[in-house]
Amino acid sequence: MSTERVTIRHVAHSAGVSVATVSRVFAQSSSVSEELTARVLDAARRLGYTPHAVAQSLASGRTRVVGVLVPNLANPYFYALIKNMLHEADRDGYRLIVADSDESLAAEPALGMSLLGRSDGLIMLSPRCGSEVLKELGLQGKPIMVVNRQIDELGLSSVLLDNFTPMRQLAMHTVELGHRHLVYLQGPVRSWQEKERWRAMRSLRVPGVTVTPIRAGGTMENGRASAERVLATGCTAVLAHNDLTAIGLIAGLNEHGVSVPGDISVTGFDDIPFARFTSPALTTVHSPQEDIGRATWRMTAGLLHGDRPGARTMLTTQPVIRASTAPPK
Repeated sequence: MSTERVTIRHVAHSAGVSVATVSRVFAQSSSVSEELTARVLDAARRLGYTPHAVAQSLASGRTRVVGVLVPNLANPYFYALIKNMLHEADRDGYRLIVADSDESLAAEPALGMSLLGRSDGLIMLSPRCGSEVLKELGLQGKPIMVVNRQIDELGLSSVLLDNFTPMRQLAMHTVELGHRHLVYLQGPVRSWQEKERWRAMRSLRVPGVTVTPIRAGGTMENGRASAERVLATGCTAVLAHNDLTAIGLIAGLNEHGVSVPGDISVTGFDDIPFARFTSPALTTVHSPQEDIGRATWRMTAGLLHGDRPGARTMLTTQPVIRASTAPPK
């Protein structure tokens, strides 16, 4: 019995067509007639031929792969977004390849270009790079999708979460509890979300209420390391840029013998899975990660199929009040 592997040439010979025609059929080219397409597919079935995925990609110019660039994969918030997008992409026959810039501004341009070179498009989660880098990536002729970054002037499609309104609501929650000296632990400098949350804190105009900013970052270790600076302010409530920073701060305060919320109230932002299981459970803002992931892939799929870029989806959310906030002593 022959063990010769069936190739595209065997299919072409059996169907009575050229190898180029077989390639166009498997690339789903509209230039091949229905009659020729049926002959090629029938020959492939009879011979048991399965087209090689890489060869198909070369023939069609499509990889059915989309790149995802994330600033910090260790953050459960970004992991949740990617996981939801993976499910949505898989249903449409696409795969995602992920690169982590590790909050490096210098790494984002090269990683973005690398992903675009190996995929049909690029999703950028909370990009830190400047507009000129996003513009250069957009000039590569492939769809670019941006999440959590408002960039009106470039005409790129984006999915945004309203960070300003719920952050202000969260701040007002602490004020209504009776807190008058608040601290805001600031996140990554280049983060659009950070800018919106800090803008919300600056917008508080309540007589007798002060807000002191402390530059921290976006990780648990950043929060833990901020504990001494927080205590030095004499504040009674701390609003952290995100849940990770808030959880780290609570650990740091405990190390100094300070109880939450008995001595200081603490809030986060994002409502990552850990938030409800901390002790005490964390007051935060719920970020609808499933909705963001679903909307991001839906818009990306549209771009891949020819939708005009520049559309924007804005999602809303609200605070989740738990045990880490209470009236001051």
